[in-house]
Amino acid sequence: MWKSNCFKEFIKYSSTNVLGTIGLSCYILADTFFVSKGLGTNGLAALNLSVPIYSFINGIGLMIGMGAGTKYAIHINQGDNYTNKIFANAIYFASFFACIFIVIGIFFSDSVVTYLGADKNISSMTQTYVRVILLFSPAFLLNNVMLCFIRNDKAPQLSMSAMIGGSLSNVILDYIFIFPCKMGIFGAVFATGLAAIISILILLSHFTPKKITSVFHRARLAKYY
Repeated sequence: MWKSNCFKEFIKYSSTNVLGTIGLSCYILADTFFVSKGLGTNGLAALNLSVPIYSFINGIGLMIGMGAGTKYAIHINQGDNYTNKIFANAIYFASFFACIFIVIGIFFSDSVVTYLGADKNISSMTQTYVRVILLFSPAFLLNNVMLCFIRNDKAPQLSMSAMIGGSLSNVILDYIFIFPCKMGIFGAVFATGLAAIISILILLSHFTPKKITSVFHRARLAKYY
């Protein structure tokens, strides 16, 4: 019986995570398609040069979220009160990196673009994408941390829904901003930033008395002290 329950839990968590990741992959494909159709080769080149920055921010968020989320799951099953400190430290750590990324976006985005190798034809578009991505870094980091913690707080379906919801909203907003609104490369990156915020809004539905565990509730409040 124990092995059967363990296998069901494994399937439940792994399948929802895989589906959410597939949704994220579809969004990246759609994002590339819309940018290439709406902005041409220069827009696609600017997007490809900027992707490492986006991936780096997401990587930082996932490292914080997965590491702290795993430790959170271990302690919550042990029934101790250490979980509030784990969540608080994850938020503080993510905030620290967010501040660094914002400073880079405001003052050093041109240097980043030069380092990435953008020539004069795509320098302006690349700088716009990089700067906006860096300014949206708090949303990306918080989204990844919340995804990991809420998944480990016995709500993998909600985590999956947030990933897919954010990805689908990005596809829709990409089309609206690039074609009808003609916002150019700014529209593409703005859609990406808004998608992370939409994902966070979906995840916030977990913070209700009926859904949230008592330990996670204390952890959520712990960030204020």
